[in-house]
Amino acid sequence: MTPSDRQVRAQIYRLFIDGATMVDAGVTAESRGWVREDVEASLYRLAETHRIKLVAGSHRVEMAHPFSGVNTRYRSVVGDRSWNANCAWDVLAILAFMGEGEAFAQEADGDLVWVVDNGKVSPDGVVHLLVPARHFWDDVGFT
Repeated sequence: MTPSDRQVRAQIYRLFIDGATMVDAGVTAESRGWVREDVEASLYRLAETHRIKLVAGSHRVEMAHPFSGVNTRYRSVVGDRSWNANCAWDVLAILAFMGEGEAFAQEADGDLVWVVDNGKVSPDGVVHLLVPARHFWDDVGFT
């Protein structure tokens, strides 16, 4: 990863942390006064090395784990701020980064809500990953 790729990646995370719900080459370039074409090239390199996932055929960030750049069934809420997550694991990871709050997951058999308070998650539960970690990027959108 080049130094400029590191800067672009860090800016993607800053944008999500600050509440952006859609991050693409244009938004990222504009936020720092960078050349859009340079950011596009960096996004492709970051995606090729599995550091982010782009929406197919675009320069829009779909995933910068644990943040999701598209609407999902998973949402983390801290105070009056909220973020999309990619899965149950990521919804809890966002709370680990951003602070105590609530994690929501809309599942086929009913909605799940976890509350993180004083570093404890309730209710107790298990996040079951169907795909072994070594195969996550075979189809990260499914994983």
